[in-house]
Amino acid sequence: MLGTESKLRPESLKQANEHTCKLLLNCYIRELGHERRRHIDLNARTLDYAVVFPASGITVFGKLAYYSAAGEHEYHSMRWLGGSEEGAVGYEELVRWIVGELTENEGPLTGGLWITVEKKRSFVEQVGNSCRNLALFIERAAEHGVFDYRSSEQALIYGHPFHPFPKNMSGFTERDVLLYSPELRSSFRLSYFAVRRDVYREEWVSEGGKVPPYESVQDHLGHVLGGQSGEYAPLPVHPWQYRHVLGLAKVREYIRDGKLIPLGSLGPLAYPTTSVRTVYIPEMNCNIKLPLNMQITNLVRTNSGEQMRRTLDASRYLLRRGGFGPDSPAGIAYETGIGTCRFEEEELTRQFTVVYRPIEFDPSCTYVLASLVEAPRPGKPSRLMTLLGGGEVPIERWFERYLELSMLPIVRLAGEQGIHFEAHLQNTLLTVQGGMPAAFIIRDLEGVSVEIDKAHANEEEAPSPPGPLFYPREEAWKRTGYYFFVNHLGLLIHSIARDVNASEEQFWGIARDMLMREYARSANPFAKHLLTAETFRAKRNMLSCLAGNGETPSYVEVNNLLRREGEPCGDYDPFA
Repeated sequence: MLGTESKLRPESLKQANEHTCKLLLNCYIRELGHERRRHIDLNARTLDYAVVFPASGITVFGKLAYYSAAGEHEYHSMRWLGGSEEGAVGYEELVRWIVGELTENEGPLTGGLWITVEKKRSFVEQVGNSCRNLALFIERAAEHGVFDYRSSEQALIYGHPFHPFPKNMSGFTERDVLLYSPELRSSFRLSYFAVRRDVYREEWVSEGGKVPPYESVQDHLGHVLGGQSGEYAPLPVHPWQYRHVLGLAKVREYIRDGKLIPLGSLGPLAYPTTSVRTVYIPEMNCNIKLPLNMQITNLVRTNSGEQMRRTLDASRYLLRRGGFGPDSPAGIAYETGIGTCRFEEEELTRQFTVVYRPIEFDPSCTYVLASLVEAPRPGKPSRLMTLLGGGEVPIERWFERYLELSMLPIVRLAGEQGIHFEAHLQNTLLTVQGGMPAAFIIRDLEGVSVEIDKAHANEEEAPSPPGPLFYPREEAWKRTGYYFFVNHLGLLIHSIARDVNASEEQFWGIARDMLMREYARSANPFAKHLLTAETFRAKRNMLSCLAGNGETPSYVEVNNLLRREGEPCGDYDPFA
């Protein structure tokens, strides 16, 4: 991206550097704050901070612009001191000090993770890739407005605030970034293969959930294949992936044998969404989760057989149980089916598998929450505050209504049926009407987990043997504790509190009071656990990326900001 980078304004490069430094330092403090507390000092009253890196002989210090109880600190200044020298911090130096601190020599890192010279090099490169992409997005897209579902899917400029390289897209060339990045409001037509029926596989959760091929795509198939068109099914592919798989020997063999027929670019425009590889197609009223055999953040984004099994099992299980119920303000965006070309090698099949998720909400007033909580520029209010008219709606009342739509249905379904969701901000949507929350929607059911004991309570639906959807209660509770409370509520509360210049604890108190009332009403054991657990776990994204084990990340315990010392149920042990 050097060509594009050289054309960017210095202010965009500076802002991307400062944001990347914020990510790195906040990850370091969250993931290592307990074990390195002698070297980390943050003063919530004076807003002074200092982080010592003994291995490099460097102290990073300055003033906070906002102290975050959840750890998402905002920085007014960031400087380094080493001996008699001092200067402004750049992300290249900071990542070098962090990596040097954790891995003075090749060997095991904190938590028993293993690090090599190659992993160090890869980590540094991915931080750089993310920062360069971020500078481009800030330059070209930070001021884009959010006015409907599609624009919110293409407005996640900064990404996850506790990830060391949230905008890494290793594998995309500079041209690919310009063509396929949602942040740049891109759109394109999908590419298609005609897949012969003997190697085509599809599975739908119900007949009513089937998503038919777009009419012009089906017509083109008939035009190309004539009387043989009934022997083939059209399969959509991301244009980048289309070029990639055409270079694979086994795919070329399938083409020679007539099992695959490349059809090229077809159909209506597709708009890439926050995940980059999932696209929104308004003319089909559908999202399609496509495979991309490249690294986005820290994972290669293909669709494995196990992931697809989890997704479809979750959709069927939730549909049988009625989801949140017909009268609930919370809803579910179901994945209704998959399609693929089958190879003997699972590694190849996963590069063709696509997932269909029909749209059943109003796209004119529904938004991705991850985009709403971002401030387009430092010091500016979040898009959420702009959407709400800059404070015309009392924020406490707005937040209470939001919790009624989101937190309470999640806690009730977990307590009553043992169903849990991976409901982080990027997996959740909010419908807003008259400035107030009207509906809350959860998507991406691959992350659903079900308490196995509650599933077995209904013998008709007891899995035999247990599938990947089912977890022990303790693990399912930990997952929701992280995904919804630490990740989702923590980031939302930070955004709101920062915008109105209040403490995060004020809004955690509103959530706590609502949970207390819920427990008094229902004796929900999950609500009681949330109120009394001393800690929740959070992903160690930085350490996991450095060790190269993003598929099986490690975790760190963080304070449960819902818990208040001295509550009557403070000695309750939910796992006793």
